[in-house]
Amino acid sequence: MNETRRFLPLLQRNGPLTVDASYRLGLSVLLGTVIASAGLSLAASLRTTPARAGHDLSANPFELGKFQFTERSGKTITEADLANRVWIASFIFTHCPLSCPRITGVMKGLQEKLSDTSVQLVSVSVDPERDTPEVLAGYAKTFNADPDRWWFLTGPKAEVKSLVFDRFKLGLAEASPDEQEAGAEAIAHSDRLALVGPGNKVIGYFETTNRASLDALTAKAKQLAPASHKGPAWARQLPAVNASLNATSGVLLLLGWTLIRRGRVQAHALCMSCCVAVSTLFLVCYLVYHYEIGGGVPFRGIGPLRTVYFTILLSHVVLAAAIVPLISITLIHALRRQFTRHARIAKVTFPLWLYVSITGVIIYLMLYQLPQG
Repeated sequence: MNETRRFLPLLQRNGPLTVDASYRLGLSVLLGTVIASAGLSLAASLRTTPARAGHDLSANPFELGKFQFTERSGKTITEADLANRVWIASFIFTHCPLSCPRITGVMKGLQEKLSDTSVQLVSVSVDPERDTPEVLAGYAKTFNADPDRWWFLTGPKAEVKSLVFDRFKLGLAEASPDEQEAGAEAIAHSDRLALVGPGNKVIGYFETTNRASLDALTAKAKQLAPASHKGPAWARQLPAVNASLNATSGVLLLLGWTLIRRGRVQAHALCMSCCVAVSTLFLVCYLVYHYEIGGGVPFRGIGPLRTVYFTILLSHVVLAAAIVPLISITLIHALRRQFTRHARIAKVTFPLWLYVSITGVIIYLMLYQLPQG
């Protein structure tokens, strides 16, 4: 009761609806951080070159039909092995001196950029008579091709020609001796990459010589393919747990604020102690998740939604870093019975802590629950 008597004058000094200097400071920091984050996110989006979608066939995709080839490992690959996948096809031959090393280098870059997805890479040799599985295995090794995520296929010459020319509807022709003497490659073929969706439906072509087109390919592939399952199953449930903990913190913060405005100091202290415990548990779960999974989920939304998301994310990260010492100082003053100082710093901490809790839930929803694109 003595603590209550010492604390109540602080409430009476400013009525329940009064916004004093401490509250104004907290709200100003919050507003300034959000505005700065929005400015940075908008500037980044304006500086980014709009990615051209290449030849987009999403509205009218076409199926490749049946096919059967041999992978460098000797395994037989048919349309059934790729039917439920999103995959990217390239067309090369191993003794090609100019375009093929560049095309395969682009595929190597995609292997890295799409490492957190289930996208399959497929390079088809247009010179199957020379490119045996053994030759392709050596070629793939020079580009550090992951044998599970990047396949190199060969097969009967007629089947390869049918796949490239008739199915993918891309150019393919052997150069004449005169053309080769003039510097042409032995086999003229398209250097475009084809994006193939589930059901082996071709949904777009992308230029390997255009960075914007490749960026569009990467973004489109990430939209279509779910993130790979990394880490143990229990760790993959932690984002939902963390969102629940953030939501709980937000509810406890509002309840604690309501209690102290009504003069119920002891109930307020109990409520805020629970809030600190929940937030601490959140921090532990957050660190465990990133340790076990090795990274987060990339945001795959496009357009204005990206600016909104990164505004929220950036402001959340900045204020989350600031809120830990603020909570500590607020708690220390309360434990030391320095209620004047506690009340002053708590009014700065409260809006920032509440914002971090609420945006933590919003970020989870935007990453895991809302449709992307």
